[in-house]
Amino acid sequence: MENMKYGEKILKEFDVDTDLEIWPNNNKRDYTIKITLPEFTCLCPRSGYPDFATIYVEYIPGEFVVELKAIKLYINSFMSRNISHENSINEIYEVLETKLKPKYLKVVGDFNPRGNVHTLIEIDSNLVAKQSDKESLKDEILKAIKDEFKSEKIEREEKRKVFSEKKESGFKKEFRKDDKREFKDSKESKERRGSKFGDRKDDKKSFDSKKPKREPFFKLNTSDKKPTVVKKDDNR
Repeated sequence: MENMKYGEKILKEFDVDTDLEIWPNNNKRDYTIKITLPEFTCLCPRSGYPDFATIYVEYIPGEFVVELKAIKLYINSFMSRNISHENSINEIYEVLETKLKPKYLKVVGDFNPRGNVHTLIEIDSNLVAKQSDKESLKDEILKAIKDEFKSEKIEREEKRKVFSEKKESGFKKEFRKDDKREFKDSKESKERRGSKFGDRKDDKKSFDSKKPKREPFFKLNTSDKKPTVVKKDDNR
């Protein structure tokens, strides 16, 4: 540490939480800030070889803006870090999004070709917002469906409760009234049937009285009589 130059020491001790200085945005209108950082350097996490890139930052500030020297030191602090292209750009985007809370943010990492491979990494808050909007819309739809099922369930339970209460209180009285009515109806029907049967008996009696009387049948006693024998006439 003693042999380090002041620049190396600053980069080595740079803490993004405390050293990335931000200022309040005093302008009410929307405007775009574009920053180009052409000297980004990091180390390959596998081989340790250096990777070089140009970082493009574009954002519409919300409440805060980033101080230019602070973002320069933050970008230069990657110089001695073993980190991949993808992770470095995602980290830069996440730090600026968390610190500044911008209305719009875009970070592009244009890495120099190495081993015949050119990498361009871009993160746009509009694309991220679209994905989050889809997820939030999906969550809202699922929540609405759950709430609907819940309300239907509560409604069914209330109807069941009301029905059971009616069955216990009001229906018993109605059933009693119906039983009395049925008993009364059955009694009246029996009386009517009885009167009909009585009429039929009277009709039968009157019919029997009109019939001519028959003399009683007497069986003849033939036990004391003997059968007569008839002789055959031969001349015939």
